[in-house]
Amino acid sequence: MNSSESESRETLLLAEIVKNAIHVSRIGEWILTTGLKDRPYATTSSAEAKEILGVGKDSKMTDEQIYEWWKSRLHPDDRQFAMENIEKMNIGENIYFTYRWFHPTLGLRVMRSGGFGVKDGDGKIVISGYLYDITDLLEKSRQDTIVAMALAKTYSGLFYLDLADMSYTSYSLDDSAVAKLLPSVGPINEANTKLIAESICDEKDNEALRQFTDPDTLNERMKDTSSISAIFKGAHVKWVRISFHVIDRRTDGSIIHVMETIRDVSGERERELAMIRELKHRLSSDKSMSMMFQNMIHEIRTPLNAMFGFSQLLCVPGVDVPDEQKKYYSDIIHNCFEMLSNLIDDVLDFVDAEHGNFRIRKKTFNVNQMGRSLVQISKMRAQAGVKVYFTSEVGDDFSIDSDQRRIEQVLLNFLTNSCKHTFEGEICLHVSTSENPGRLTFSVTDTGTGISPEMAETIFERYKKGNPEVDGSGIGLHICGIIADRLGAELKLDRDYRDGARFMLII
Repeated sequence: MNSSESESRETLLLAEIVKNAIHVSRIGEWILTTGLKDRPYATTSSAEAKEILGVGKDSKMTDEQIYEWWKSRLHPDDRQFAMENIEKMNIGENIYFTYRWFHPTLGLRVMRSGGFGVKDGDGKIVISGYLYDITDLLEKSRQDTIVAMALAKTYSGLFYLDLADMSYTSYSLDDSAVAKLLPSVGPINEANTKLIAESICDEKDNEALRQFTDPDTLNERMKDTSSISAIFKGAHVKWVRISFHVIDRRTDGSIIHVMETIRDVSGERERELAMIRELKHRLSSDKSMSMMFQNMIHEIRTPLNAMFGFSQLLCVPGVDVPDEQKKYYSDIIHNCFEMLSNLIDDVLDFVDAEHGNFRIRKKTFNVNQMGRSLVQISKMRAQAGVKVYFTSEVGDDFSIDSDQRRIEQVLLNFLTNSCKHTFEGEICLHVSTSENPGRLTFSVTDTGTGISPEMAETIFERYKKGNPEVDGSGIGLHICGIIADRLGAELKLDRDYRDGARFMLII
């Protein structure tokens, strides 16, 4: 046997091995023989190839008919390309190519064919090849690509970690900050060092970030869990979440591969913090509401008890009460009635405001006349020895068009609070046109206990009180804030005033 014959036999043996491998893979194989004397070619197609071509395993079609069937159903744009590759096989090249082909029932498919030609001893060319419908694979690949792209868009960083050789592969989008910072593959520790150096988190969190991303401790930290996450204050975004997800483990439980994700969770975190703040506010409000009801019960009982007691004194049979004493008792009863009425009005106003039923009714009224009347009412509520007086920068004929009852409600609330918290000194209701030019400023200034800086932050919130030990519902200033808002006015606490408290209504 000469060397040429030996090479030919080895080539034919290789073709047989390829044929067997293709058969085991359940991919359709075919053999095309050219250079025949009585006909230009002959094909032999496996049952799998016939099934892929849609002619059926038991088809009575001849080899030539099957070949013509395949050739005739090539996509017009791919026909020349396919035949050129057949010719390349015919001269001995190892070729594989992809093309479009019309299946009789499935429609347009994507096919892959390949093989190589061998010249036998008779001068014939025997092409051994395979045929494979890859349409479903391409669709699956397309879906996988879409999912991968979606994941890459969801995460700022997406890494596949191999803990066996301590390397990573990045799947981050090319235009992401992480992709610009790190190469697509490399050592895990180098990537972590670079991420920390670039401060994806606040500098104060760098040590915590280093410990969290340390791959040497993952096995211990993830011994009983498949994923862990941590949220860090971001350096370039508000908040960033870093997570590790176990992909597979060895039989001893040690981790082999991990998916690491880095994600901007600023919006999500802000919503969580807002919910926490709201929950704390609600808990605080519920506690304050309970205190408010306790205070209200006490505030209702106090004037009721006084009204009942002094009215009884006025009606004791056989007791002659002097006129001066009667007036004193009557004033106390009237004052208690006013206190009780104001408290009920506050509660009703609060309920109306909560349900959006708070109304403003404007009319023209005299400012100084209103101020003097409010001071006269407040004098009866002031502590003994405390001076309550009214001053004004406007003339007695000065009038404005607004809701007198609501303005009185605000100012009387200021004055009542001052009376409760001022044990010596004075309380002044003042009307100014100079403090805020172009606007009218009502202010109530006292020499009482004042408002602490901490309480000043929340003094206008509902259920808040300047001094929990002093009687009051805790809703008065909150209602004042609602009134000011409805009037288009401004309610302020003068934080620069240090000798007590000073509240202003600016309209």
